[in-house]
Amino acid sequence: MSKAKAITNDIVSNYYTQKMILKILMAGLFVLFAVYIYFIGSITFNVLARRTLEGTAKDLGNQVGQLEISYLNKMNEVDKSYVLSLGYVEKEPDIFVTRSVNQVAVR
Repeated sequence: MSKAKAITNDIVSNYYTQKMILKILMAGLFVLFAVYIYFIGSITFNVLARRTLEGTAKDLGNQVGQLEISYLNKMNEVDKSYVLSLGYVEKEPDIFVTRSVNQVAVR
């Protein structure tokens, strides 16, 4: 008799072995079901979190756009008379000095 056939006959004839195999299979099924429920819940909560983050990102994008518009409006208000009224003075033109290179230093 082969080894596989002997194990099969032992399982068929032994009630305790059948009961143990059934408990192991039921425990495995329960673990798989719990893991399945965990993954489904995780996916659901991640989808909800993503939706809220997308809404927040959209709101922040709108706020940035409004701030850019207000910045551009303020930039258009700045002109020479406004700056002078704040106490700034006009800059004198730069003076550049040049040197003729007719002599070479020898060491």
